[in-house]
Amino acid sequence: MARILVQLKLRLLLNALRSSTAAKTSFIVSSVLALVFAFATFAGLAALRHNGAAVDLTAVVFTTYAFGWLVLPLLAFGLDSTLDPATLALYPLRTRPLMTGLLAASMAGAWPLANLIGELGITVGLAHGGLAVVIAVIAAVLQVLFCISLARWVTTSLASLLRSRRGRDLAALAVIPIFGLYETFAQVLPKAIGQHQVTAASFAGVDAWLRWLPPGLAAHAVQDASTGHAGLAVARLALLLAIIVVLVALWGRSLSRALVTADTSTRASAVRSGGLPFPTGLLGRRQSLTGTVAARVWVYQRRDPTSMIYWGLTLVVMVVVSINSLRGHSNDPVTGVLFSAGIGAALTGAMHGNVIALTGPPFYLDVLALPGRKAMRAWFAGHDVVFAAIGVPLVLVVPMAIAIISGHPANGFLAWALGLAAIGGSLGLSNFCSAVFPWPAVKRPGSPTPRPADGFGGQNAASRLGTLFGTGILIVPVIIAIVATGSVADDIRFPALIAGGAAYGALLAWAGATIAGIIAQAQLPDLFQLASRTVLLSGCYPLAHVQHQGGLVAFSRQTTTKCFPSGRKAR
Repeated sequence: MARILVQLKLRLLLNALRSSTAAKTSFIVSSVLALVFAFATFAGLAALRHNGAAVDLTAVVFTTYAFGWLVLPLLAFGLDSTLDPATLALYPLRTRPLMTGLLAASMAGAWPLANLIGELGITVGLAHGGLAVVIAVIAAVLQVLFCISLARWVTTSLASLLRSRRGRDLAALAVIPIFGLYETFAQVLPKAIGQHQVTAASFAGVDAWLRWLPPGLAAHAVQDASTGHAGLAVARLALLLAIIVVLVALWGRSLSRALVTADTSTRASAVRSGGLPFPTGLLGRRQSLTGTVAARVWVYQRRDPTSMIYWGLTLVVMVVVSINSLRGHSNDPVTGVLFSAGIGAALTGAMHGNVIALTGPPFYLDVLALPGRKAMRAWFAGHDVVFAAIGVPLVLVVPMAIAIISGHPANGFLAWALGLAAIGGSLGLSNFCSAVFPWPAVKRPGSPTPRPADGFGGQNAASRLGTLFGTGILIVPVIIAIVATGSVADDIRFPALIAGGAAYGALLAWAGATIAGIIAQAQLPDLFQLASRTVLLSGCYPLAHVQHQGGLVAFSRQTTTKCFPSGRKAR
């Protein structure tokens, strides 16, 4: 059984080289990164030789890798079908040989091998003597085995949840704290190491409790063998092996339960009826098209995991770019606060652009209700209302909080002026790019975020980069006004700048929606055909045939039902 499953796993990996160009590129890049990771880890652990805190740093590295093995399989659950026990539920396989085969298959591949090679660096950096080298090799193998068994137990136990839409949404939201940790370390750690604020001795206190975790047991077993305490080293490895046995037993119980439990993740859920969350008369107009569009878009901001991820990443980036201001180590605290407001506003537009194509095949229903340029402008304005309802509080609250923490609360009012102007400019540019650089989107199985369809990567880059850099250019007048009014009294300066920034931002947003409406109305049939290529949900949708007759959009009475095979037919 183990040999067959390992062969199947290797065949899946090799088939990537015969698949599409994107899959082939992903396989090659992943393999190269695994190779670099292996040698970098081996060299890093080997460089700890004769370092007084070598065992502490090794325990930290081992624990970090174990955390990665715990989290990353949850994110890749929908992408790697080998993690789902339901793929083998129909085969007459006994649990024990199946576990052996799955465990062996989990060890096959570039990344498990890279972990093992990298962690063998302790044979050089931590082991002293022949017995210690043997203990180090055993400890590295047990460490990898612990990571794999932990990952298998967690993914199998949560398989039913992760297979459901809500479970995939929760797994997708785990990207936000991971991204936040990565950005924080990328901003803080290199500078702290360069200023000698973080040294090997900084991790000495962590090891006081880290040594009792399984990764710490593996590291300290090598240390004990190197100092002549062979019995204690063997005892630590025996305890680590016992923990692995317990994890494997728990995994076996979860696997047995998963193989005989009916899958309820695809059952239809109850649909509750209710009114739209926004009043129809938004902005004081009865039956307002802007309010109707805004009400619909608002619902998807809390239902769509992509929107929650985008807003979460925007918040993380706004905080991370001001880390130095928060720590009080910035010589110019106003720059960090202003940059936080500007980047948050720019990301609001960049991440929520391409609204026409992302609407997908149902866009033909919107086309029926958009008879002219004013209607198209109202359609874009409805999206802007929702994005501004979330983005404006972000660019007001976060920079002000950063300014207060850094000890210069007055800088928060300057950030308000810049942020209000920037968010209007970014929304206007995103509307313009939605009409000029639209791109159909597709979703990979298990991935919550859309990506451009094949051949549309350039439009995606032009839209997002154009919004980011264009926003930076549009807010130059506000930056000049902030610098030029430095000598004006604050009670006059702040209200004038905030009012001017808000008015300037509103003008930019209105101009962007107006220009986008004119451009979109002129090429509405082409935009509809492009939107019909977007595949974000599985199921079947009716698509109307579009024609352009005398400057008007005409729909034939016949419709074509288009089905997307990425899942069961939508109910």
